[in-house]
Amino acid sequence: MEQSDIEILSGLLSGALQPQDAVVQSWLQADPARSMLLKEPAELRRLLEVLQQQRFFDTNVMWERFTAANQWNEASQSGASHSAVQRHVIGEDSHTIEEDYIGGKVVVMRRLRIFWWSAAAVVVLAMGMFWRMRSTENSHAKAMAIVVAAQKPAGNFAVLKAGNEEVDLHGGDSSFILGGNQVQVQHGNMQVATSKPVDYTLTTPRGATYQVQLPDGSKAWLNAMSSITYPAVFTGGERVVTISGEVYLEVAAVASQPFIVRTHAQEIKVLGTAFCVRDYEEEQQQLTTLVSGKVQVVAVGRQQVLQPGEQAVLKGAQIQVQHVNTEEYTSWKDGWIRFSNKPLTNILQTISRWYNVDINAAHQQIEGQFFTCYLDKNQSLGEFLQSLNNSTNQFSFSLQGSTITVTKK
Repeated sequence: MEQSDIEILSGLLSGALQPQDAVVQSWLQADPARSMLLKEPAELRRLLEVLQQQRFFDTNVMWERFTAANQWNEASQSGASHSAVQRHVIGEDSHTIEEDYIGGKVVVMRRLRIFWWSAAAVVVLAMGMFWRMRSTENSHAKAMAIVVAAQKPAGNFAVLKAGNEEVDLHGGDSSFILGGNQVQVQHGNMQVATSKPVDYTLTTPRGATYQVQLPDGSKAWLNAMSSITYPAVFTGGERVVTISGEVYLEVAAVASQPFIVRTHAQEIKVLGTAFCVRDYEEEQQQLTTLVSGKVQVVAVGRQQVLQPGEQAVLKGAQIQVQHVNTEEYTSWKDGWIRFSNKPLTNILQTISRWYNVDINAAHQQIEGQFFTCYLDKNQSLGEFLQSLNNSTNQFSFSLQGSTITVTKK
């Protein structure tokens, strides 16, 4: 962070600046993660204090003093008279000048004293510059740790693409042209004013979620690191969307147009229903959880019809159906996740996606470990890590920069 950042933080804390001010909006748009600071005034104040500490040591003043002393030394070596040199250093007292000129020892002592002062200045300057660099590094690391620990899932943010064009969506109302169509976004509902045939892809990064209404009135909630591709207008005999990651869908009932969801490994056919599809590549399995209605899962040459409360697990060439508490797999769209005796590996993967952090853990240490815990979207990362630390005597969870490190106690 630079001086301008400190001024903006100070202005926000003092009330001199408001979030709606143009300078603040420009500052927030430069890095969407900064918006989280506005929700945590206490952490904002602590971050400001850390950044201000970087300005306490002024090496410029010390450098000027060292330069002046060095000029004195150069002048004496060039053959300038003792009186002239001393007049520059100790003033215009004629008695002192004459005495120093006659008393050679005094001149030598004064030169020696200035020499050692110059040497000391070099040492202090070097130490100061070293301290400043270390202080800057430590302060920056501390500042980043404060921001990361205080951060919460970023909320509504996604990127909408059409061909080579793209627009950032921050959850507010907006109007723009994309793919040749006029697009209007109001309260998460997206409407396309014209009907030029084009496919849109909505993608959420790590740490963000987004809700959108599709052209037929169906609604889709995208979890972090997810995407959905759909046409500007559904035409023909089917409504087809393609998804990745984790998406919850409430499908509008249109009997003449079956709704079809495609992933990289399966196809799900529905008429009117609410269900969740989880298809993260790193998990090596796909989950389809039915809340209401009826769906048909087609994969690996098999078809499986699900009833409400059932979940299809596609792993390899096998589809298994099990009864589940659907809230455990769908409540993320309402801002919280419940882990009920879930593998620690899966929990950490979810934390990584929700909070936009990396995980450093030995796979062999955490494999086979199961936890039961709750994650509230309004809970900061630091608070959640503290909860994890309090729930086990086997592991320690610490935050280093933007990485969670898991060690065995």
